[in-house]
Amino acid sequence: MKDNWILTEARKADKSKDSITLENPRIRKYLDDLLLKRFWPVIRENIEGSMHNYYPHKKPVIESEVHRSLSRSLMFMLFDGDRAFFRGKLTCSVDHWMLSNEFFLSLPQETDPQVVFELIGNSRFSGNPPTLSIDKRLDFYQITLEAGNGAGWGLYEEKYIHGKIAEAIDTNIDMYEFFNEETLSAENLGEFLTIAYKVYEAF
Repeated sequence: MKDNWILTEARKADKSKDSITLENPRIRKYLDDLLLKRFWPVIRENIEGSMHNYYPHKKPVIESEVHRSLSRSLMFMLFDGDRAFFRGKLTCSVDHWMLSNEFFLSLPQETDPQVVFELIGNSRFSGNPPTLSIDKRLDFYQITLEAGNGAGWGLYEEKYIHGKIAEAIDTNIDMYEFFNEETLSAENLGEFLTIAYKVYEAF
C-alpha cells in the first residue's frame, strides 16, 4: 500500500517528544512559494526603500501557525536604531491571507497624560484598542497599536494585497516620522490620528 503523507511525515517525527504536529508538505510548499515568490519581493522593496533599519535582510524565516488549517507566516520589522517601531506579519493559508500590523510608540514622561488617555481611549480604535505600559528605563509611556486586514482568496486581485502591504509600511513610517518632528500634544493629536486611521482604525 502506497504511503500517504501523514504516515510519511509521522516517520520523520522526533520520537523523544510527547507530541508532534503533522503538516502536509505539498500544502506547506505551496504556501511558502506564495509568500516567498509573490509577496516577499513586495515587502522587501518597501522596507529596503524606507531608509530605516529593517529585518530580515536576507531570506525571511517562514513559520507555521496553529489554526483550523495549516497557515504559514513571515515577519518583517523596521527599527529606530536597535528598537523596533513597526512589526508586520503576512500569514497565508489555502483559504485566506492576513496582514497584521503593530506600531510601538514611545513617549516621554513630560507628555500630557490627558493626550495619552485620549489616544488609548479613542472610539475609532474600540475594535482593537491600543495597550499602555510604563517603562521608566527608557521612555515613560509605551503604547502599542495593533490591527489586521485580510480576506479570502479571490475576493481581491493580488495587486490589492500588494497595495495593502505598501500602505501598511508607508503609514507606520509616517507615524514614526511624525514624532521626529513633533511632540504629541492636544493640538496635533488629531493630525497623528488621521495618519494612524489609514491602518489602525478598527471601530
